Amino acid sequence: MRKPFAALLLCTLSAVSTGQDKPETARELGLMVGSPPPVARQVTLENFMTPPYNRWGLRHLREVAPTRSVPTGDSVANLDSRPVDLASLEVTFPDSRTVTVGEWLESAYTDGFLVMHEGDVVFERYFNDQTPASQHLMFSVTKSFTGTMLLMLIEQGLVDESALVSKYVPELAKTAFGDAAISDMLDMTNSIFYNEDYYNPDAHITGFLMAMMPGGEGLYSNLQTLTEKHDKYQHGEAFHYVTPDPEVLGWVIRRVTGKSLADNLHEMIWAPLGAEQEGYYWLDFHGVEMAGGGLAITLRDAARFGQMILQDGQYNGRQVLSTEVAQRIKRKRNAEKFSLYYDDDWYGEVADSYHDQWWGYAGVNAVAALGVHGQFIYINSDANVVISKHTSDSEAESERIDGETAFIMHAIASHLSH
Repeated sequence: MRKPFAALLLCTLSAVSTGQDKPETARELGLMVGSPPPVARQVTLENFMTPPYNRWGLRHLREVAPTRSVPTGDSVANLDSRPVDLASLEVTFPDSRTVTVGEWLESAYTDGFLVMHEGDVVFERYFNDQTPASQHLMFSVTKSFTGTMLLMLIEQGLVDESALVSKYVPELAKTAFGDAAISDMLDMTNSIFYNEDYYNPDAHITGFLMAMMPGGEGLYSNLQTLTEKHDKYQHGEAFHYVTPDPEVLGWVIRRVTGKSLADNLHEMIWAPLGAEQEGYYWLDFHGVEMAGGGLAITLRDAARFGQMILQDGQYNGRQVLSTEVAQRIKRKRNAEKFSLYYDDDWYGEVADSYHDQWWGYAGVNAVAALGVHGQFIYINSDANVVISKHTSDSEAESERIDGETAFIMHAIASHLSH
């Protein structure tokens, strides 16, 4: 009998040390090696997010789960290269540890890391058998794509951000989302009682993930079970990170366009952007894309998306996003609501805001799309720098992922800008 999915989220192989300087690759671990691979080294739908299986699973999602493709368009946007030796750049962390960027990348479970400066690729490295053509699960970076598409529909007049969710999805009228405004969902300031602790098998997020599995209730049904509001904050008062929020936005996108999320992403962004490889969405077993964490794309196409936003929506000879939407994404706001809910210094010291499904970093003019286990698209407007990172970290959240990565990216941006 298979272990419950919640238990699998918490287990590791005892043979793997998460504190080693250079984590073992999927090949070194023997994952999916052999005909057939030993049972203990097989990556499945139940364990692909669990370390160490995620070292292989995050690059091979469509081999273990149902997915839907996001096709490319009729042209590929060229990436010009201007190599800069960033591997030897020394960075000193606040605790006085000094590392080079190259050393840190090897120790941080990195699968791919790409830096663009002033539109050119200046640094690109791959690890763990990843290649430029590898599609990698981005987890919550997906939220930023969902938010961007919703902003485009608002601009087109198909969605009113001041309207209530129930206007577009009456099925959610009696839930915690029903009387929240679309803008509350975009900024994650709706009032809801929800636990998103990735290490708690009883948390709401575990039930959400189980809804994705065979025999699960599916995303639409899971959203309709979330009826309890927060007992302290009303809609619009405080930021509270809740993955179902972009799932609601995904439902709105499908409802007003009559198209799948994959079709919308292809038509609105992927084709005009000039993406090099198709992307794909992880589906529940009812055929619904996971709008809050299910998109898999290549490192280069993630960088293209960030560069397009940096350039006020212009890319590949086209205006992919309007200038207004791109500038709205880059303009940080809601700082006064950001740390009210959380008793954690990270909220304010590392990040300082959240809006439209994008994070803002403190102390710099930078926004980012972030995903658990170390996925990033970083856009620094002052330094003209975009960074994309794919990672199969053993932890969902940690100081290495949420603190050190930001510090490394800021240091690179500062170095390049000078």
